Amino acid sequence: MMSRKFLWLLCFSSYILYAITATEVGSALPGIRNELVLSESIIGVVVSLQSLAGALAILGGVLSDLFGKMRLVSLSLLVMGLGALLLSSSPNALILGASFFILGAGIGFFESSVNAFISDAFDEKRGMAINLLHIGWNIGSSLGPIIAAYAALAYGSWRVGYLMMFPLLLASSLISWITAAKLAKAKDHSNMIREKMNAKPGQVLGALPLMIIPFLIVANQLSITAWLPSILSDQGASLMEAGLAVGLFWALSGVGRLLWAPFIDRIGYWRVLVIAGGCSCLLMLLASLPIPIYAKITLWSSSGFLLAPAYPTTIAWAISMHPEIGGTLSGIVYTFATLGSFTSTIATGMLFELFGSSYAQLIFAPLALLIAITSYVMRGVRGRP
Repeated sequence: MMSRKFLWLLCFSSYILYAITATEVGSALPGIRNELVLSESIIGVVVSLQSLAGALAILGGVLSDLFGKMRLVSLSLLVMGLGALLLSSSPNALILGASFFILGAGIGFFESSVNAFISDAFDEKRGMAINLLHIGWNIGSSLGPIIAAYAALAYGSWRVGYLMMFPLLLASSLISWITAAKLAKAKDHSNMIREKMNAKPGQVLGALPLMIIPFLIVANQLSITAWLPSILSDQGASLMEAGLAVGLFWALSGVGRLLWAPFIDRIGYWRVLVIAGGCSCLLMLLASLPIPIYAKITLWSSSGFLLAPAYPTTIAWAISMHPEIGGTLSGIVYTFATLGSFTSTIATGMLFELFGSSYAQLIFAPLALLIAITSYVMRGVRGRP
């Protein structure tokens, strides 16, 4: 039997690579906009195609339940690598948008399959295991904006940041495929990966009321990732300072997930979400005030610490309802999450272009407050544990 620790570490390292690739966009955005001569609204639409493609996570989740979750992890890493390679060579907005869509499709497949895989392997403490897994996102997303900013400054092009990720994602895909083959050969699926099953309509419909929560969470988090560097740059921060703000946002989020992880399953999913949403809302409101730039960076970063456990806890909540179709439910969670990101990314870009950064930043705090309110309203939706 293959070690659960090895499987977790493989998924964790893959999560880091995925997060770096997904979050380079914030620091790359000014370079993309200047090189291709695009308005804030147009670039918002182009970049949001990465999120829109995440709707394919439902398909990825169904396929992972049918054919094996680790196989879909491998496929998703390959698709992400191809998307990053295409981004690094995109000559115009049309190909750039297609590249972001391909990258987003890989991301959707990855999210639906890897979370369900870890939930199966650690079903007795899935809330803790998924929160710890998502620290890989925090590590990668703290590095992504900094790597993209450094690449742009050191090599004079935003493209280098994406190009360097292609061989790393390709190698991770190959290792995951070999691992999937060994799992199938050893028939570890009977112990560590649930039997492949088809989702029943009643099971899916019963989980739908919960999906407004990931919509709000990722609308908040990824809109911050995409637009906070531009907002802070407009308010006087340097490119490196703006990239650092997003990096710290996700780095402190990782610390928060580490501290919350042992308590998620004991406190209860909805209580964790109420605390995370309400407290982060307060810091985001303070960060929107006309205060010194370093105070803003501190407050925005600290809000990431408080919002830390929200998304992985929602995944655990959804999967706990029907673990036998965990891939499908995880895919639905991510699909709703990407719809939220798609909507908020465009809305933030439009606010930025029409009214400036001072108004654009005001979209984040209400989203965080709605997370707390919606989680409290949905507290009767039960899962296991």
